[in-house]
Amino acid sequence: MRLALLLLLTAMATAVRAQQLTQYTQYVFNHFSVNPAVAGSKDCLDVRLGYRKQWVGMDGAPSTGWASFHASIRPKGAVVKKNKHGVGFFAESDQAGNWGYTRLLLAYAYNMQMSRDYYVSLGFFAGAQQMKYDVGGSTVLDYNDPTLDGKATTMVFPEVTPGIWLYNKVAWGGIAMHQALGNRINGIGVDSRLARQFMISGGYKYRIGRKTALIPSLLLKKSKAAPWALDVNAMVEWNRKFSLGAGYRGGDALTALMKVSFLKFFQLGYSYDITTSRLRVGSSNTHEIILAITPCSQEKIGLRAISCPAFD
Repeated sequence: MRLALLLLLTAMATAVRAQQLTQYTQYVFNHFSVNPAVAGSKDCLDVRLGYRKQWVGMDGAPSTGWASFHASIRPKGAVVKKNKHGVGFFAESDQAGNWGYTRLLLAYAYNMQMSRDYYVSLGFFAGAQQMKYDVGGSTVLDYNDPTLDGKATTMVFPEVTPGIWLYNKVAWGGIAMHQALGNRINGIGVDSRLARQFMISGGYKYRIGRKTALIPSLLLKKSKAAPWALDVNAMVEWNRKFSLGAGYRGGDALTALMKVSFLKFFQLGYSYDITTSRLRVGSSNTHEIILAITPCSQEKIGLRAISCPAFD
């Protein structure tokens, strides 16, 4: 299993067109990493920290840490504004075997109120990636392979991700194109480029009682060198304080999710993936944890124009 993983990573360094960005089980609790147009859709500062450890027990298994924040900008003294600007920042570091990257992205979005209950937001990420490949730690069949005759690290910039986000009081949906420029990676691999990756997400909040709601959602991903990837989740929420759910990632895993609110401004999310693919033979399962800090005053919550269910 270890040799197969090393050979896979070497192939990725040869043709980075096949590289997929990090996948998140709790995408519904982490929308900003999926779509930059989410920036400003919440009426206060939104800060999130997360860590994902995939395929526990496998040598070189992927691990990811990330941090983000975004907020809306409005004139001083204005609690609600029909159209608003959103700004934010997203940082992510991923390591899988000998291959890794760090992304640093700034975000801007313009949120437009289309009617009393509907917003549409247009936004983008702009920033850079640092790509890393540990040649010395690689197991190879041919030591003269030109793939290995390069740098240990290289910078790739600019990186641009445009996105569109639609939302109202009970539903949301959007599409984003990550790594839209398809930049060439100089110094690592042979004729390597970042793969353009489309991410389509959506969900709906069904009220099934005065304090209870059912929230189904999906995330669909596609890049040129990989098949369609589908994640589906459903969570039951009680009183906006506690949520439990389950999901499925096509051909890969069954998932269990939990989210709890505490100390007024804090939320903690946890997910556990039960691997269903052949990788289950050589590894355990996957853990992911997210801490959110959203210091919204009760005044802002009560007066905001539209409460997107993705951030309740």
